[in-house]
Amino acid sequence: MENMLTVSEVTRSYGISARMLRHYEKLGLMSSERKEGYAYRVYRPEDIQRLRQILVLRKLRLSLKEIGEILNDPGPATAISVFEKNLAQMDEELKALNAVHDVVSEFLKALKKRHALPAGEVILQDSQLMALAEALSPSSTLIQEERRNIVEKLEQTEQAGRRITDVRIVHLPESDVAAAHMTGDDPEDRAGRMIAGFARETKLWEKHPGLRLYGFNHPGPVDDTGWHGYEFWITIPDGMDVPAPLEKKHFPGGTYAAHMIQMGNFEEWAWLDEWVKKNGEYEYAGSGNPEDMFGSLEEHLNYHDHIAETTEGEPQTQQLDLLIPVKRKKK
Repeated sequence: MENMLTVSEVTRSYGISARMLRHYEKLGLMSSERKEGYAYRVYRPEDIQRLRQILVLRKLRLSLKEIGEILNDPGPATAISVFEKNLAQMDEELKALNAVHDVVSEFLKALKKRHALPAGEVILQDSQLMALAEALSPSSTLIQEERRNIVEKLEQTEQAGRRITDVRIVHLPESDVAAAHMTGDDPEDRAGRMIAGFARETKLWEKHPGLRLYGFNHPGPVDDTGWHGYEFWITIPDGMDVPAPLEKKHFPGGTYAAHMIQMGNFEEWAWLDEWVKKNGEYEYAGSGNPEDMFGSLEEHLNYHDHIAETTEGEPQTQQLDLLIPVKRKKK
Protein backbone atom coordinates (compact mmCIF):
# COMPACT_ATOMS: atom_id res chain seq x y z
CA MET A 1 0.00 0.00 0.00
CA GLU A 2 3.04 2.26 0.13
CA ASN A 3 2.68 5.31 -2.15
CA MET A 4 -0.84 4.24 -3.07
CA LEU A 5 -3.88 6.47 -2.51
CA THR A 6 -7.47 5.55 -1.73
CA VAL A 7 -10.46 7.04 -3.53
CA SER A 8 -11.07 9.42 -0.63
CA GLU A 9 -7.44 10.59 -0.61
CA VAL A 10 -7.50 11.25 -4.36
CA THR A 11 -10.80 13.15 -4.28
CA ARG A 12 -9.60 15.33 -1.40
CA SER A 13 -6.20 16.02 -2.98
CA TYR A 14 -7.45 16.89 -6.47
CA GLY A 15 -10.89 18.34 -5.75
CA ILE A 16 -12.83 15.91 -7.91
CA SER A 17 -15.65 13.54 -7.09
CA ALA A 18 -15.44 9.77 -6.73
CA ARG A 19 -17.97 9.50 -9.52
CA MET A 20 -15.75 11.49 -11.86
CA LEU A 21 -12.87 9.12 -11.10
CA ARG A 22 -15.06 6.12 -11.92
CA HIS A 23 -16.23 7.81 -15.12
CA TYR A 24 -12.63 8.34 -16.25
CA GLU A 25 -11.89 4.68 -15.53
CA LYS A 26 -15.00 3.53 -17.39
CA LEU A 27 -13.82 5.47 -20.46
CA GLY A 28 -10.37 3.84 -20.21
CA LEU A 29 -8.58 7.11 -19.49
CA MET A 30 -7.01 5.81 -16.27
CA SER A 31 -7.10 2.80 -13.99
CA SER A 32 -7.01 1.65 -10.39
CA GLU A 33 -6.35 -1.72 -8.80
CA ARG A 34 -7.45 -3.88 -5.91
CA LYS A 35 -4.65 -5.05 -3.62
CA GLU A 36 -4.68 -8.53 -2.11
CA GLY A 37 -6.17 -8.45 1.38
CA TYR A 38 -7.63 -5.00 0.83
CA ALA A 39 -11.29 -4.63 -0.14
CA TYR A 40 -11.14 -1.31 -1.95
CA ARG A 41 -9.52 0.09 -5.04
CA VAL A 42 -6.33 2.13 -4.80
CA TYR A 43 -4.35 4.36 -7.15
CA ARG A 44 -0.67 3.89 -7.91
CA PRO A 45 1.69 6.84 -8.58
CA GLU A 46 1.40 6.25 -12.33
CA ASP A 47 -2.43 6.36 -12.02
CA ILE A 48 -2.18 9.72 -10.23
CA GLN A 49 0.17 11.02 -12.92
CA ARG A 50 -2.39 10.05 -15.56
CA LEU A 51 -5.13 11.83 -13.58
CA ARG A 52 -3.04 15.01 -13.42
CA GLN A 53 -2.57 14.85 -17.19
CA ILE A 54 -6.32 14.48 -17.70
CA LEU A 55 -7.11 17.45 -15.46
CA VAL A 56 -4.59 19.69 -17.23
CA LEU A 57 -5.94 18.77 -20.68
CA ARG A 58 -9.52 19.37 -19.52
CA LYS A 59 -8.52 22.92 -18.59
CA LEU A 60 -7.36 23.39 -22.18
CA ARG A 61 -10.92 22.72 -23.44
CA LEU A 62 -10.18 19.25 -24.78
CA SER A 63 -12.98 16.71 -24.85
CA LEU A 64 -12.60 13.40 -23.04
CA LYS A 65 -12.47 11.67 -26.43
CA GLU A 66 -9.56 13.89 -27.53
CA ILE A 67 -7.79 13.34 -24.21
CA GLY A 68 -8.08 9.60 -24.64
CA GLU A 69 -6.63 9.78 -28.14
CA ILE A 70 -3.68 11.89 -26.96
CA LEU A 71 -2.85 9.78 -23.91
CA ASN A 72 -3.11 6.50 -25.81
CA ASP A 73 -0.69 7.67 -28.52
CA PRO A 74 2.94 6.96 -27.50
CA GLY A 75 4.15 9.73 -29.80
CA PRO A 76 3.23 13.41 -30.26
CA ALA A 77 1.35 13.12 -33.58
CA THR A 78 -2.16 12.95 -32.13
CA ALA A 79 -1.55 15.78 -29.67
CA ILE A 80 -0.18 17.99 -32.45
CA SER A 81 -3.21 17.29 -34.64
CA VAL A 82 -5.71 17.96 -31.82
CA PHE A 83 -4.04 21.21 -30.74
CA GLU A 84 -3.76 22.45 -34.33
CA LYS A 85 -7.47 21.80 -34.87
CA ASN A 86 -8.43 23.51 -31.60
CA LEU A 87 -6.23 26.54 -32.32
CA ALA A 88 -7.87 26.91 -35.73
CA GLN A 89 -11.29 26.83 -34.10
CA MET A 90 -10.20 29.44 -31.56
CA ASP A 91 -8.91 31.68 -34.36
CA GLU A 92 -12.33 31.52 -36.02
CA GLU A 93 -14.03 32.28 -32.70
CA LEU A 94 -11.77 35.27 -32.16
CA LYS A 95 -12.52 36.62 -35.65
CA ALA A 96 -16.25 36.31 -35.00
CA LEU A 97 -15.90 37.86 -31.57
CA ASN A 98 -13.92 40.81 -32.99
CA ALA A 99 -16.64 41.35 -35.60
CA VAL A 100 -19.32 41.44 -32.93
CA HIS A 101 -17.12 43.74 -30.82
CA ASP A 102 -16.89 46.27 -33.67
CA VAL A 103 -20.66 46.27 -34.21
CA VAL A 104 -21.39 46.67 -30.50
CA SER A 105 -18.95 49.62 -30.40
CA GLU A 106 -20.86 51.34 -33.21
CA PHE A 107 -24.18 50.70 -31.46
CA LEU A 108 -22.79 52.25 -28.28
CA LYS A 109 -21.55 55.36 -30.09
CA ALA A 110 -24.94 55.87 -31.73
CA LEU A 111 -26.82 55.44 -28.46
CA LYS A 112 -24.60 57.93 -26.66
CA LYS A 113 -25.13 60.54 -29.41
CA ARG A 114 -28.91 60.16 -29.24
CA HIS A 115 -29.33 59.29 -25.58
CA ALA A 116 -32.68 61.07 -25.33
CA LEU A 117 -34.35 58.54 -27.63
CA PRO A 118 -35.40 54.97 -26.69
CA ALA A 119 -32.67 52.48 -27.54
CA GLY A 120 -34.94 50.43 -29.78
CA GLU A 121 -35.87 53.51 -31.82
CA VAL A 122 -32.23 54.50 -32.31
CA ILE A 123 -31.25 51.03 -33.48
CA LEU A 124 -34.20 50.47 -35.83
CA GLN A 125 -34.00 53.91 -37.44
CA ASP A 126 -30.26 53.82 -38.08
CA SER A 127 -29.83 52.05 -41.40
CA GLN A 128 -26.05 51.87 -41.01
CA LEU A 129 -26.35 50.10 -37.66
CA MET A 130 -28.92 47.68 -39.01
CA ALA A 131 -26.73 46.91 -42.01
CA LEU A 132 -23.73 46.23 -39.77
CA ALA A 133 -25.71 43.88 -37.53
CA GLU A 134 -27.36 42.04 -40.42
CA ALA A 135 -23.95 41.51 -42.03
CA LEU A 136 -22.89 39.36 -39.11
CA SER A 137 -23.17 35.65 -39.77
CA PRO A 138 -25.66 33.78 -37.53
CA SER A 139 -22.76 31.84 -36.07
CA SER A 140 -21.09 35.04 -34.86
CA THR A 141 -23.67 35.53 -32.15
CA LEU A 142 -23.53 31.89 -31.12
CA ILE A 143 -19.74 31.97 -31.03
CA GLN A 144 -19.85 35.17 -28.98
CA GLU A 145 -22.09 33.50 -26.40
CA GLU A 146 -19.91 30.41 -26.30
CA ARG A 147 -16.78 32.53 -26.07
CA ARG A 148 -18.21 34.56 -23.23
CA ASN A 149 -19.00 31.38 -21.28
CA ILE A 150 -15.54 29.98 -21.98
CA VAL A 151 -13.76 33.18 -20.98
CA GLU A 152 -15.76 33.39 -17.76
CA LYS A 153 -14.79 29.85 -16.86
CA LEU A 154 -11.13 30.26 -17.77
CA GLU A 155 -10.83 33.49 -15.80
CA GLN A 156 -12.07 31.82 -12.63
CA THR A 157 -10.07 29.39 -10.52
CA GLU A 158 -10.95 25.75 -10.10
CA GLN A 159 -11.87 26.45 -6.48
CA ALA A 160 -14.88 28.07 -4.86
CA GLY A 161 -14.34 31.32 -6.72
CA ARG A 162 -15.70 29.81 -9.92
CA ARG A 163 -19.24 30.64 -10.94
CA ILE A 164 -21.77 29.76 -13.59
CA THR A 165 -24.55 31.83 -15.04
CA ASP A 166 -26.79 29.16 -16.56
CA VAL A 167 -28.70 28.23 -13.42
CA ARG A 168 -32.44 27.54 -13.52
CA ILE A 169 -34.85 27.45 -10.60
CA VAL A 170 -37.14 24.44 -10.99
CA HIS A 171 -39.86 22.75 -8.97
CA LEU A 172 -39.74 18.96 -8.89
CA PRO A 173 -43.17 17.36 -8.34
CA GLU A 174 -43.99 15.13 -5.38
CA SER A 175 -43.97 11.45 -6.33
CA ASP A 176 -43.65 7.86 -5.18
CA VAL A 177 -40.39 6.28 -6.35
CA ALA A 178 -38.79 2.86 -6.73
CA ALA A 179 -35.34 3.05 -5.13
CA ALA A 180 -32.22 0.97 -5.85
CA HIS A 181 -29.18 1.39 -3.57
CA MET A 182 -25.78 -0.20 -4.17
CA THR A 183 -22.38 0.14 -2.48
CA GLY A 184 -18.93 -1.08 -3.49
CA ASP A 185 -17.51 -1.12 -7.01
CA ASP A 186 -19.53 0.45 -9.85
CA PRO A 187 -22.59 1.24 -7.71
CA GLU A 188 -24.14 3.51 -10.36
CA ASP A 189 -24.00 0.79 -13.01
CA ARG A 190 -25.39 -1.92 -10.73
CA ALA A 191 -28.18 0.24 -9.34
CA GLY A 192 -28.90 1.61 -12.80
CA ARG A 193 -29.27 -1.89 -14.28
CA MET A 194 -31.64 -2.83 -11.46
CA ILE A 195 -33.82 0.23 -12.14
CA ALA A 196 -33.71 -0.39 -15.90
CA GLY A 197 -34.76 -4.01 -15.43
CA PHE A 198 -37.73 -2.94 -13.32
CA ALA A 199 -38.75 -0.29 -15.86
CA ARG A 200 -38.60 -2.76 -18.75
CA GLU A 201 -40.44 -5.57 -16.94
CA THR A 202 -43.30 -3.24 -16.06
CA LYS A 203 -43.14 -1.13 -19.25
CA LEU A 204 -43.10 1.79 -16.89
CA TRP A 205 -42.92 4.36 -19.69
CA GLU A 206 -46.44 3.28 -20.74
CA LYS A 207 -47.92 3.27 -17.24
CA HIS A 208 -46.18 6.50 -16.21
CA PRO A 209 -45.31 8.66 -19.24
CA GLY A 210 -43.99 11.40 -16.96
CA LEU A 211 -41.37 9.15 -15.38
CA ARG A 212 -38.14 10.76 -14.19
CA LEU A 213 -34.89 9.26 -12.94
CA TYR A 214 -32.98 10.83 -10.04
CA GLY A 215 -29.77 9.68 -8.37
CA PHE A 216 -27.40 10.68 -5.60
CA ASN A 217 -24.25 9.51 -3.86
CA HIS A 218 -25.18 7.30 -0.92
CA PRO A 219 -21.99 5.88 0.52
CA GLY A 220 -23.15 3.60 3.30
CA PRO A 221 -20.41 3.46 5.97
CA VAL A 222 -18.19 6.51 5.54
CA ASP A 223 -14.48 6.05 6.19
CA ASP A 224 -11.12 6.55 4.53
CA THR A 225 -11.21 3.25 2.67
CA GLY A 226 -13.14 4.80 -0.18
CA TRP A 227 -16.33 2.76 0.19
CA HIS A 228 -18.80 4.48 -2.07
CA GLY A 229 -22.40 3.94 -3.03
CA TYR A 230 -25.17 5.30 -5.17
CA GLU A 231 -28.96 5.33 -5.05
CA PHE A 232 -31.36 5.72 -7.96
CA TRP A 233 -35.00 6.78 -7.73
CA ILE A 234 -37.41 6.28 -10.62
CA THR A 235 -40.84 7.87 -10.28
CA ILE A 236 -43.83 5.51 -10.38
CA PRO A 237 -47.64 5.89 -10.51
CA ASP A 238 -49.61 6.14 -7.26
CA GLY A 239 -50.39 2.71 -5.79
CA MET A 240 -47.82 0.79 -7.84
CA ASP A 241 -46.13 -2.13 -6.07
CA VAL A 242 -42.33 -2.38 -6.06
CA PRO A 243 -40.61 -5.81 -5.96
CA ALA A 244 -37.65 -6.49 -3.64
CA PRO A 245 -34.79 -5.72 -3.53
CA LEU A 246 -36.13 -2.36 -4.74
CA GLU A 247 -37.72 -0.19 -2.08
CA LYS A 248 -40.78 2.00 -2.43
CA LYS A 249 -40.17 5.50 -1.11
CA HIS A 250 -41.88 8.88 -1.24
CA PHE A 251 -40.14 11.88 -2.77
CA PRO A 252 -41.67 15.12 -1.41
CA GLY A 253 -40.47 17.20 -4.35
CA GLY A 254 -39.44 20.80 -3.88
CA THR A 255 -37.57 23.74 -5.31
CA TYR A 256 -34.05 23.27 -6.71
CA ALA A 257 -31.29 25.25 -8.34
CA ALA A 258 -30.58 23.31 -11.55
CA HIS A 259 -27.60 23.28 -13.91
CA MET A 260 -27.28 20.96 -16.90
CA ILE A 261 -23.99 19.20 -17.65
CA GLN A 262 -22.67 16.71 -20.14
CA MET A 263 -22.03 13.32 -18.58
CA GLY A 264 -18.65 13.37 -16.88
CA ASN A 265 -18.47 17.09 -16.06
CA PHE A 266 -19.11 16.53 -12.37
CA GLU A 267 -16.63 19.24 -11.38
CA GLU A 268 -19.47 21.66 -12.12
CA TRP A 269 -21.07 20.66 -8.84
CA ALA A 270 -18.63 23.09 -7.22
CA TRP A 271 -19.76 25.92 -9.52
CA LEU A 272 -23.45 25.31 -8.79
CA ASP A 273 -22.75 25.16 -5.05
CA GLU A 274 -20.96 28.51 -5.28
CA TRP A 275 -23.91 30.04 -7.12
CA VAL A 276 -26.25 28.90 -4.34
CA LYS A 277 -23.96 30.48 -1.76
CA LYS A 278 -23.61 33.82 -3.54
CA ASN A 279 -26.84 34.54 -5.41
CA GLY A 280 -29.01 37.16 -3.77
CA GLU A 281 -32.44 35.57 -4.08
CA TYR A 282 -32.22 31.91 -2.97
CA GLU A 283 -30.46 30.05 -0.20
CA TYR A 284 -29.53 26.44 0.49
CA ALA A 285 -32.37 24.26 1.82
CA GLY A 286 -30.72 20.83 1.94
CA SER A 287 -30.76 18.08 4.52
CA GLY A 288 -27.32 18.63 6.06
CA ASN A 289 -26.80 14.85 5.84
CA PRO A 290 -23.88 13.52 3.74
CA GLU A 291 -25.59 10.11 3.51
CA ASP A 292 -28.10 11.53 1.00
CA MET A 293 -25.69 14.01 -0.64
CA PHE A 294 -27.19 16.80 1.51
CA GLY A 295 -30.49 16.52 -0.37
CA SER A 296 -28.93 17.23 -3.77
CA LEU A 297 -29.85 15.12 -6.80
CA GLU A 298 -28.68 14.24 -10.29
CA GLU A 299 -31.50 13.88 -12.82
CA HIS A 300 -30.80 11.75 -15.88
CA LEU A 301 -32.52 13.76 -18.62
CA ASN A 302 -34.94 12.18 -21.10
CA TYR A 303 -34.83 8.81 -19.35
CA HIS A 304 -38.33 8.07 -20.72
CA ASP A 305 -37.02 7.79 -24.28
CA HIS A 306 -33.73 6.15 -23.29
CA ILE A 307 -35.39 3.27 -21.44
CA ALA A 308 -38.12 2.79 -24.06
CA GLU A 309 -35.56 2.57 -26.88
CA THR A 310 -33.09 0.09 -25.31
CA THR A 311 -33.59 -3.59 -24.55
CA GLU A 312 -30.85 -4.37 -22.02
CA GLY A 313 -28.34 -2.80 -19.64
CA GLU A 314 -28.45 0.71 -18.23
CA PRO A 315 -29.32 3.27 -20.93
CA GLN A 316 -26.49 5.66 -21.69
CA THR A 317 -27.31 9.17 -20.48
CA GLN A 318 -25.55 12.07 -22.17
CA GLN A 319 -26.97 14.94 -20.11
CA LEU A 320 -27.70 15.41 -16.43
CA ASP A 321 -29.28 18.12 -14.35
CA LEU A 322 -27.38 18.85 -11.15
CA LEU A 323 -29.94 19.84 -8.52
CA ILE A 324 -29.40 21.59 -5.17
CA PRO A 325 -32.44 22.20 -2.91
CA VAL A 326 -33.07 25.91 -2.30
CA LYS A 327 -35.66 28.26 -0.87
CA ARG A 328 -36.32 31.92 -1.45
CA LYS A 329 -34.56 34.19 1.04
CA LYS A 330 -36.70 36.09 3.49
CA LYS A 331 -36.75 39.83 2.90
